[in-house]
Amino acid sequence: MKVLVLGASGHIGARLLEMLQATPWAVATGASRHMKNTASWLELDSRDPRELASALKGFDAVVNCVAGDAASIAGGARALVQAALQADCRRIVHLSTMSVYGPAEGKVREDAPLDPGLGWYGKAKCEAEAAMHDFVQHGGEAVLLRPGCVFGPGSQLWVGRIGRWLQAGRLGDLGIAGDGWANLVHVDDVCQALLMALQLPAVPGEMPVFNLAAPDSPRWNEYFVDLALAIKATPVRRLGRRRLQLDAWLCGPPLKAAELTLRRLGGHGLKLPDALPPGLLGLWSQHIHLDTQAATEQLGVQWTPYADGLRDSALWFCAPAASQATMDNMICTP
Repeated sequence: MKVLVLGASGHIGARLLEMLQATPWAVATGASRHMKNTASWLELDSRDPRELASALKGFDAVVNCVAGDAASIAGGARALVQAALQADCRRIVHLSTMSVYGPAEGKVREDAPLDPGLGWYGKAKCEAEAAMHDFVQHGGEAVLLRPGCVFGPGSQLWVGRIGRWLQAGRLGDLGIAGDGWANLVHVDDVCQALLMALQLPAVPGEMPVFNLAAPDSPRWNEYFVDLALAIKATPVRRLGRRRLQLDAWLCGPPLKAAELTLRRLGGHGLKLPDALPPGLLGLWSQHIHLDTQAATEQLGVQWTPYADGLRDSALWFCAPAASQATMDNMICTP
């Protein structure tokens, strides 16, 4: 099977490409706007239907791991559907997110209604899923995966910045404000599910959807304390909701603006404190618990135990910067 991985320079895409290249059944190529000097790599703008259609010729399947802004996520998905139909690429495996469920709480299965009301990210992901439905209606095959919070080696979102917030005393035990379920899933488990989705038998007119989260994933408070202890960011502070709100709403916007300005000016060597997005305050207290029975039974995902994922995450975070590229590719061993 010839497989093209879009977004292959990202956290999940890079690991997936490595795992695909180790299989006996796949010939994998990575694609990104950031060119790499390897034979199995394409420089590609995933928002351009013509460029995508040309690149997809001869491929049996494409995995969409594209991240970025709303245009990259939603517009890119629409461009991908148009290009795949034109290039006769039969299957799209699309990486979505639990954010499509909006503010839902309780045990959430894949047939729960979608709600784009949490912000631009959830809205863009809902629009991307709608594009995948169009692909199936026009005769294509699509499989959707909705992961929770992807941690493990290389996760800047759910290990890197959280570890830095813990070290700075900006995060800790949040009490009721951190009592929501974390829905953590190891990056290798997401990639394992993607591999299985590529091989899943197709049923005409149907689009299988799978939630991804480790069954033993803890609540946020437990994860914050466990990670703090593992990276020696102690003592772990008890923080109230008001302090978090001040950090997110007063400090967050100026820090984000400064980060964007530095990026435009090319000041990549300068390091600023990580901005705390206000949306995370809602996530950390949201009692949503992904039901992953379908991924376990139909895809056969063998979930990495939380303790192993925590260990992998801490080892990566604590590694010297020079060795983190190697740690990014570390495989968790049970």
